[in-house]
Amino acid sequence: MKYLLPLAFLLVAGSIYGQTNGNEAHGPTTWNVKEHQAKGDGFTDDTEAIQATIRLANPGDTVWIPEGTYVVKTLGLRSGVHIKADGLLKQQLDSTEEFTTKRQNSSAPLFRGKNVAGISLAIRAQALHEAIYLSGSQNISIIHSLLSGDSTKVRSFAGVLLYKCKNVTVRQSEVRNFGTDRIYTDHYQPGTGIRILESQNISIIKSSICYNGENGVFIHSSPDVQVLNSTISHNGMSGIQVAFGTSGVEKNYLFENNILHHNAGDAVDINNRAPKGPLDIHAVIKDNDSKENGFVDGKSTPDGSGIATLVNVSNVEVLNNEAKGNNRPAVYAEDCGEIFLQGNVADNQVELVGGLDHLTMLANVFANVTFIKNVHAKYICMENNQLGTLYLPNDITVNTLLLNKNELTNSVININLSGNIQLTGNRILNEGKDPALLLVKADAIRLEDNYLSSGRSPAITIHSSAKNVLIQNNTIQAANTCIIDNGSPGLQIKGNKLTAAESGSHYFTLRSKNPKDLQLTGNEHTGMDDHTVVLMEGKGTAKMDAEKIIKGTTDFGQVKVAKSNL
Repeated sequence: MKYLLPLAFLLVAGSIYGQTNGNEAHGPTTWNVKEHQAKGDGFTDDTEAIQATIRLANPGDTVWIPEGTYVVKTLGLRSGVHIKADGLLKQQLDSTEEFTTKRQNSSAPLFRGKNVAGISLAIRAQALHEAIYLSGSQNISIIHSLLSGDSTKVRSFAGVLLYKCKNVTVRQSEVRNFGTDRIYTDHYQPGTGIRILESQNISIIKSSICYNGENGVFIHSSPDVQVLNSTISHNGMSGIQVAFGTSGVEKNYLFENNILHHNAGDAVDINNRAPKGPLDIHAVIKDNDSKENGFVDGKSTPDGSGIATLVNVSNVEVLNNEAKGNNRPAVYAEDCGEIFLQGNVADNQVELVGGLDHLTMLANVFANVTFIKNVHAKYICMENNQLGTLYLPNDITVNTLLLNKNELTNSVININLSGNIQLTGNRILNEGKDPALLLVKADAIRLEDNYLSSGRSPAITIHSSAKNVLIQNNTIQAANTCIIDNGSPGLQIKGNKLTAAESGSHYFTLRSKNPKDLQLTGNEHTGMDDHTVVLMEGKGTAKMDAEKIIKGTTDFGQVKVAKSNL
């Protein structure tokens, strides 16, 4: 992703001080508006005096507005003419307008730039409409600016509005109070801090965008946008929202190292509702701090994801973010392509909905991972994560689900789906009344090198509908049975260390009912002396090879058991 810093930003420092009025050939000129009839007394309308000064300036010059309060209506920008306001520009209008869906820009912004280029703005402004409205413009810097709006306005225009612009930077600036605080939990009112429409190469850096009626930053049909090292808080909708048109231009987003606190919507909302997708957008959401989003006066709104909401998009990396106390999930992914989550820490969950092509989760800390409904995923890999548990509703489809080296601290996992499942090297703890793992259905299930501890219930229960199940080289400790087999055909249990906890009411390491070609090879069984440790019930067949009964006895009932190396 390539972002350009406007040349005007590099010129402004040399153009503000040390020059006098005139048009000397040796360098740019600074024009003091007070030397051109501007009063700055807080009463006089200084619009024409300041505008006349802007007209006098040449490209490369700076119009300087010294200390004072300058009453203005609308000021037009000119290409190459920079504005430096140490004084306050206070907008006064005979009548004001309201934002509507048909009229999303006002006819009287404080600063208006149409088809201008090469400008640096460093201003203090109090606006009734937009503080800055740029269209068709490029190479613009807004730096060290304080832009405030009308905090009582219910349907406010944006603080900064960019339409069909290129190469605009907002740096070390503050945009606040464009619109009243959000009033209701079930709907919001307009008033965005920075609104970016059909523009490209836009950078927001080290800025504060707070207390606006709607979103902090709203991006629509605009590629190549970065928001870095900024504070975006107490806005009436999401901190950052990316919305989509029909052209498919949305790509290359970097949202990094931002503070996203107390917004009434999501921290970051990337929501593509176009019928075609998922769209490859190449977005990175990294190192952000998110806290208590999704509330209005302490009441929950329908939004409020801690890290990101992702809908119908692909090629998104979510890296090293922290989220605490948010209303909705840390990450919500619906009908997405390739999503990569690594190093995130959150006190709430990941929610997965609809279609997923490829989800990878590495070294995250989440409360849970929850599949909501209708999930049909091609490939999901979760490795080295710390989770509470994994919620899998019945009859979803996951072609490949890999759970490797995770720690699940409150695990109750129900596997009843289509696809291939592999759990390898996990540490799975369960203190609930339900089994840690309930294997109902899958095309193939492989449990290998895991540590399972279930303090109040069986560790693993396997239904007869679960086929192609291999349980190998695991260490399993459980109260009231390590493994319950309800006749899974061809079940293989190999090389496991199975220990029945003394806290149970019985001490089975394995209990199999009507086994169907059950294969036991090289397992160690530790129960209680003079108590049955391996119990087979009903009718069926089993093979036992090199099994070690450390403590306890066996009871095979009417099951036909072929034994060797015992």
